[in-house]
Amino acid sequence: GKALQSFPLLTKIIKGFRPGELSVFTGGTGVGKTTMLSQMSLDLAKAGTNVLWGSFEVQNTRLIKKMLHQFGRKPLTEISKKQQGLPALMERFSQLPLLFMSFHGGTEVDLVLEAMDYAVYANDASHIILDNLQFMISSSSTSNKYLGGLAWNKFDAQDVAMEKFRKFATERNVHITLVIHPRKEQDERMPLTMTSVFGSAKMTQEADLVFILQRAGGKKSIEVKKNRYDGTVGQVKLYFDRDSGCLKE
Repeated sequence: GKALQSFPLLTKIIKGFRPGELSVFTGGTGVGKTTMLSQMSLDLAKAGTNVLWGSFEVQNTRLIKKMLHQFGRKPLTEISKKQQGLPALMERFSQLPLLFMSFHGGTEVDLVLEAMDYAVYANDASHIILDNLQFMISSSSTSNKYLGGLAWNKFDAQDVAMEKFRKFATERNVHITLVIHPRKEQDERMPLTMTSVFGSAKMTQEADLVFILQRAGGKKSIEVKKNRYDGTVGQVKLYFDRDSGCLKE
């Protein structure tokens, strides 16, 4: 599979990202999910993988700003002090094979699939990040359809979306990383588990890889809870490097 340059220990556990697979990525609010995914996408793009982003919660402008910080390894305020610092960085950044969907907030799953299909066909996208499932289906009409007089609930809408993304990954032979927020736990201090993923059991059953970004007592770690490829699971300690805006092992 495709290695992650900035996460060698994690790569060792998962043996890289493989096409045709689907990963589920979860973690509490503000733990650094977008930071880590942004970094992973940079690792993949720098190694020549065409990455497509669907950011439904964070605006693309904010996401790209975060990526520029990580790509330049220094705060943008510092880079902009140098003559031609920012334009030069942006020029280098624009060479990366990164694509961004223009959706934001609640979006029909079928529209997202159409955009994914086009990016795979026209731009050879092979790794797709969808951040996140709850925001995507929040106000889309999918969640308000009536089935035989029964109103759909969020779980049904999520199940249908998961089925469609699972099928897409397999049929188009691309890797999809799907972010799903955890359900609200009774005790926020307890580590998250597979059952913490919001939705039905289908969310983790359909996944090939399940990642949980944990935070306990101010310490962060990324935990691989499921690995269909060879069964290796494990946990890697992480710390946030403020200067480069990156998480480090």
